[in-house]
Amino acid sequence: MLVKILEILQLGLLMINDFINEVSQLFIMMAPYLIMGFIVSGILFIYTSKELITKNVGRPGLISIIKASILGVPMPLCSCGVIPVATSMHKRGATKGATLSFLISTPQTGVDSILLTLNQMGPQFAIVRPIVALITGIIGGFIGEKFTENDLEHNSKSNYTHGNKKFIDGIKYAFITLPQDIINPLIKGILISSLIAILVPSDFFATYSINGLMAMILIGITSVPIYVCATASVPIAMALISKGLDPGAAFVFLMAGPATNAATISVIMNSLGKKIVYIYIAVIFTSAIIFGTLINLFLVPASIPNHLAHNHSHNFIWDWFSNISIYMMLAITWFSLLKKDKKMNLDNNADLTLMIKGMTCNHCKKTATEAIESCNGVEKVNIDLDTGKTFIFGKAIDFSEIEDSINSVGFSSSKFS
Repeated sequence: MLVKILEILQLGLLMINDFINEVSQLFIMMAPYLIMGFIVSGILFIYTSKELITKNVGRPGLISIIKASILGVPMPLCSCGVIPVATSMHKRGATKGATLSFLISTPQTGVDSILLTLNQMGPQFAIVRPIVALITGIIGGFIGEKFTENDLEHNSKSNYTHGNKKFIDGIKYAFITLPQDIINPLIKGILISSLIAILVPSDFFATYSINGLMAMILIGITSVPIYVCATASVPIAMALISKGLDPGAAFVFLMAGPATNAATISVIMNSLGKKIVYIYIAVIFTSAIIFGTLINLFLVPASIPNHLAHNHSHNFIWDWFSNISIYMMLAITWFSLLKKDKKMNLDNNADLTLMIKGMTCNHCKKTATEAIESCNGVEKVNIDLDTGKTFIFGKAIDFSEIEDSINSVGFSSSKFS
């Protein structure tokens, strides 16, 4: 009996050791690509304004739809974070087709996830992923334009203005705001990937014949309602492939998982209507299956690297950058996990206290803050992202104006009692 217990304990310790090793290896391998993604995202943040986006997608027709999809591909926004941007675009004159195109293409990829895909899954996946995001965005936008009416009232001017982005804003976004949004889901993705690596037998999917069209449909159905960002989906997809899942089914997860979730569907239905939601889901699901099938037919299996094999030879500069990136990612992760919104005791001092619903990330918080600050009389805004509790300071504040401004960017609000 004692021997059995000792054997179980030994097995458990070995599994824990393997799990820790897998997590650390994934983190070390992903670090330089994440840092590069953060840097490029900061550059995009500085030079790509909402004004640039909206002025290019305000006319009906295929050109606006194509532009919207192209603009969405490199942006590091998740399926929740893209909602206020898309809603703002629509309110400021973008057609429903262009808005839907942006909604579909944006969360599937981003510069950070593309670079990570290159590292984890090879150049073919890294090239195909943004191309598919672009194509599906165009298809969805075109269908949305044809089968819906642009019946919402548009405003050519923004409800609020944005100052010119400066270098320091890009640095803050790249290494503070963006990491705070993706670190938690990314860590979950790494942990899930590591658990799959040590718990799931290497021939699991082949043994139970869970592959091909059936696997793609099952993964597509389960991926649509769940939340996973484009970056966090990469290690999970790679772990599934390593256990025998075919690349096409893994690609369905890479595409459908980040593209939408239950919360996003609800907000889109409220903002753009049921027809757009049906088109949105149908295009994502159908396109994922079609492109997954094509990947199974044409992708060269040998092009997918074994993410467990870390014996890559690099030059001195890359090794130096990788080592620096590991320490940077450790610092960023520590800061992102420990940093909490400052809970100021403003309950008794605020001139107006609201509850805002629908915010999921720091981008949502920034959008809501700017929308409120644009209203007459507002001097200062403090939002607790975790609870949605919002403290507003100013003189002669008009709740109706603030409520309309919050609604215009895709959120809902009510007075806190």
